[in-house]
Amino acid sequence: MSELPDDIEVQRRLVPVRVAVMEATRHVRSPRRSTRFRTTRNLIIAGAAIAALSAGTIVAVQASQDYIEHSVQCFQHASVDSRWIGVQGVGANGGPLDPIDACDLVWRENAFSPDGPDEPGQGTGMVPDLVACTLPTGAPAGFPREDGPPGDTDFCAALGLAAWDSD
Repeated sequence: MSELPDDIEVQRRLVPVRVAVMEATRHVRSPRRSTRFRTTRNLIIAGAAIAALSAGTIVAVQASQDYIEHSVQCFQHASVDSRWIGVQGVGANGGPLDPIDACDLVWRENAFSPDGPDEPGQGTGMVPDLVACTLPTGAPAGFPREDGPPGDTDFCAALGLAAWDSD
């Protein structure tokens, strides 16, 4: 009959096996480090980022019909980069807000004045010749003509915008 080894003998015989296993695991690459894993992970991350940015851009660029009809941006100068004041409300007979009327009120109330606007209804400000254009979002905007082209269509085109259509 054969005799079973004691625990110390088992430990001694397993030392070379343990060393071999440890040596083998040093050369095996983790799945997280594999080229295929990294490529797949990066493509998924890039795809998700593109989808999120595209959805955000579409939402940011397209204004709602309610916003288009009841909001106007009044610009201080004939430039889309100039300071602007937003006006929200309802136009005559509950219809869309007219950008010329809304911006006329902004200028009359001295809203662009460094001293601040006048008291409501007490406006004494000079109102420049105003032109209504359509922003890329579809919302209307009012600009002072300043030294721009005489026609509204040409003026708006010089700003890279379309002329506002009241219909």
